[in-house]
Amino acid sequence: MSKGLDRILHGAVRTLVCRNTTLHQRLYEASKEFSAALERREQWPADLLREAERIEAKLTAEGKMEETICAMDTPVAAEVAEEIVQLATEIYAANNRRLDTGGHRTVPRSKARAAAGMLR
Repeated sequence: MSKGLDRILHGAVRTLVCRNTTLHQRLYEASKEFSAALERREQWPADLLREAERIEAKLTAEGKMEETICAMDTPVAAEVAEEIVQLATEIYAANNRRLDTGGHRTVPRSKARAAAGMLR
């Protein structure tokens, strides 16, 4: 796993949380960054790659990402956005565990939920 994957996903989270646009617009922009991260499949831990592919399937259920996101009800769009934030948090934590030989440095799920709560 590389820091490049971290940076791309961090960009997606920043887009979801910090942009001053509608949820659907933020999700669409973040999804483009998320897709760029998925292009680096060899850098993903296997379990998190499966989760990322599950999210990708939700983002492309109607064919193109843009069409799928536009067709999503707001609660569904918020749920997918939260899943992206959670996955990015887990990638960050996995990277820190890899870097910290003790394996104790992680981001608590409560912080991920707090960040995801900012999406609404």
